[in-house]
Amino acid sequence: MIVNKKWAMAGMGMALISASLSLAAGPAPRHAVRLPRGQTITLWVWQANPIYGEVAKLAQQWAKAHGDTVKIVNQSSNANGFQFYATAARTGKGPDVVFGIPHDNLGTFAEEGLVAPVPKADFKPALYIKPIDAALRIKGTIYSLPDYAQTTALYYNTKMIKTPPKTWAQFTQDANKYGFMYSQHNLYYNYAFIGGMGGFVFKTRNGIENPNVIGLNNRGAVRGFTLMRELDSKYHWMNPSTDYAVATAKFVAGKIGMTIDGPWEIPALKTAKLPFSVAPMPLLPNGRHMTPFLGVITSFVNSRSPNKAADFSLAQALDTPQAQLAYFKLSQQIPAQTSVAKSPLVQKNAVFKAFSAELKYSVPMPNIPQMQTVWTAMSVIADIINGKVSPAVGANDFVKDIKQGIKVLNAG
Repeated sequence: MIVNKKWAMAGMGMALISASLSLAAGPAPRHAVRLPRGQTITLWVWQANPIYGEVAKLAQQWAKAHGDTVKIVNQSSNANGFQFYATAARTGKGPDVVFGIPHDNLGTFAEEGLVAPVPKADFKPALYIKPIDAALRIKGTIYSLPDYAQTTALYYNTKMIKTPPKTWAQFTQDANKYGFMYSQHNLYYNYAFIGGMGGFVFKTRNGIENPNVIGLNNRGAVRGFTLMRELDSKYHWMNPSTDYAVATAKFVAGKIGMTIDGPWEIPALKTAKLPFSVAPMPLLPNGRHMTPFLGVITSFVNSRSPNKAADFSLAQALDTPQAQLAYFKLSQQIPAQTSVAKSPLVQKNAVFKAFSAELKYSVPMPNIPQMQTVWTAMSVIADIINGKVSPAVGANDFVKDIKQGIKVLNAG
């Protein structure tokens, strides 16, 4: 799933980690394990600076310690998107290790046999924040290591709004006075409304997602779509053409008081010197919490690599508590490891607290291959918002298009 500049970040500079943080060791990289020396490992990185620079530094440190060579390729601007990995891997021209691809892409890769399962000794679920394990598990198997998590929350201009709204009534009052816009055509941002009103993407049972049971046209989902339409037609905070670029530009320019976004937007706001803060999203009109999507940025190993022991050692070196703290300090990414998330440096950060609060209600993006058909079919949301179809009809169209996409996927 790609959301404009969602995966491109720039940020705040890195300092050495103090021993006083008392971070738990987590799954230790295999520095003590005897590995063949003199290997050449290719690492593709799908995150831009400053994360790319930190990953490159960590990879070269690992290479020096092991007597190996790591060839690093920055794929963050690859116009072919994440599927470029699958194309390359199928032909035997893929990398050995990949860093920076969101977890919801991995189901497609795993089904094709293009990623290697993580050795059980290398992943201990108890070390990670609660939703991580559910996000990564594909039919019971872990295929990647979590580097950091991402979700959305409410950004607000502190010059306009002193106390962020907690209820829908408070939110309505502030939005009427100061303005509110968000990326209303994109399911990634809309799921907070849909899930909170009772909809769902695929039915999940015992951690397994069933693509044959889709909840994007149930009663709750229709209520969610209705509310999304009312943001334009009833509240008039936006018009049907408002998209991610417009909403973000308006907020950065200080022309609206609130928006919904993720941690990737923080560097731009700091550069703009906008007085802002982040808070949990307000309760919905039904009194329930919004349910934003959870994304996990991962590292994984090519199943066709001849150097898997070294590959997993390198992947672990990019996943240590120290590495995760660096990603947090550089661009406010949510640490995946509980020890890092609970460290004093992270806990005293107001922005992190807001995103951390949202994690309690977040829902992992489905990682099965059929999720790609959902992203493709979401264009119907625009028809609901602009009134071309009713929320009920649009929801049914959405599900019909998803089912058709799954039928084509299964036939292929």
